[in-house]
This record gives sequence, structure tokens and C-alpha cells, in this order.
Amino acid sequence: MNDAEVLSRIRELLATHAGVPAATVSAETRVWEDLKLYGDDVSELVNAFGKQFNVDLSGYRWYHHTGPEGCNPLWLVRKPWWERKTKIPIAVSDLVESTRLGKWSIRYPEDEREA
Repeated sequence: MNDAEVLSRIRELLATHAGVPAATVSAETRVWEDLKLYGDDVSELVNAFGKQFNVDLSGYRWYHHTGPEGCNPLWLVRKPWWERKTKIPIAVSDLVESTRLGKWSIRYPEDEREA
């Protein structure tokens, strides 16, 4: 499968998960910022992506892209550990690259491992 075919299939996957027309999804589209997917929706999307495209997701760090759904009142006093991590957008082009490599392609700051 070439990059254009991969891009088309990823656009369809994102459109389905975000409830938007596939024509509105481009290589530059970002999952959280543009499609407004957050929390469990991002996890479901990434897992579906990994299965559909046979991508090893062992390098995926959810806390750099989103947080869990729900709220704890204590978070108003002190940010939870995942909110103190650098937020890195997931763009469609990142998913195409991950498909090409067969593994998660986004690099993370080494000094920001899970709490």
C-alpha cells in the first residue's frame, strides 16, 4: 500500500471516530486540536489505528497527547502528573509515518517518563 492509499484509509478512520467528513481531514489535521478528540476517544482511535494498520504501539505515551476523562476536585489545587508533561500533537502525517515504519513514530522527551 502506498502513502496515498494509507493517507486515504487514515482519513476515513479519523472521520469515523471524530464524526466529520473525510474530506475535512488532511495530512496536517491534528487529533486533539482540530478534531477535538480527547481522553478515551484518543485511546480508542490509537488502538483502532494500531490494529487496522498493524502498528506496534508499545512506544505510545498517552499522557503526552491527552488525559483521562473525568475530573477530580483535587486537580484544581494541584495538576495531576500527566498535565505536567509536554503535550505533543498527533497529526495525520504522524500516523502515516507510523504505518510506514510499523511502529509508533512520535518521539518523546526522555526526561518525561510516566510518574
